[in-house]
Amino acid sequence: MKAVTFFCTLLLLMSCATKQTSKENLHAKIESNEYFAFTKKKALEVVKGGFNAGEGYSEVWIRDYNTFIELSAEVSEPGTLKENLMVFFRMQGEDGNIIDGFSPKNDNVEQRYQFIYSDMEPRYAGHKNTVETDQETSLVQTVYKYIQVTGDKEILDESVGDKTVSERLEWAMDFLMNHRFNDEYGLIWGATTADWGDVQPEHDWGVFLTDDTHYALDIYDNAMFIIALDNLMELIPATKQKWGPVRNQIAKNVRAHLWDEEKQ
Repeated sequence: MKAVTFFCTLLLLMSCATKQTSKENLHAKIESNEYFAFTKKKALEVVKGGFNAGEGYSEVWIRDYNTFIELSAEVSEPGTLKENLMVFFRMQGEDGNIIDGFSPKNDNVEQRYQFIYSDMEPRYAGHKNTVETDQETSLVQTVYKYIQVTGDKEILDESVGDKTVSERLEWAMDFLMNHRFNDEYGLIWGATTADWGDVQPEHDWGVFLTDDTHYALDIYDNAMFIIALDNLMELIPATKQKWGPVRNQIAKNVRAHLWDEEKQ
């Protein structure tokens, strides 16, 4: 019996050592792969050009900004990164919602949007794709990444109107619980969408909730919510009492309703 136990332990140790070696080899391959460096160089050249979503878009989108803010931090001044974030806070809705993106007022030739304006930010017009439920969570995550790369935690105490940035981050999470929470399943809802997750097929424009919308409880929106709450509680420890139980219940409900145990 002792021999069997010893043999099993030896196999386990060998397996762990093999996995560690494989991980180290993979890391070394990535570090030495010339195409990774080439791609990174090209990506930096792209983000040097600005923060809008590409040549076909004049808008700065919050989900895009969340994706590339860390890369942008390598080629842009912290003050510039911060200013873009502050625009989203200045244009926050009266119920706490966050816009999808903003663009200079004179660039808004697309009349299919219902443009959003704010007295606190007269330079820009905003828009919101209501089929999506990731704008609020994207902003929380972007602020978290901004602080990680710049060390500028003071942004949380800055006032925007009658609220600080910290209060506005929580207000954005409150919006999701008040307006995008399904009581039956205990999950965040959105529309059934494609593209970057912000276009539904039921309408030719596809960015607004309509009578034909097919609603969904999806893994993306709820995963984004969980990540945002983790980020929020790390940035503002005082929020743990309120949002810790919410985060844990959402995670539990995701496993209960969005995971197929049999099919894995």
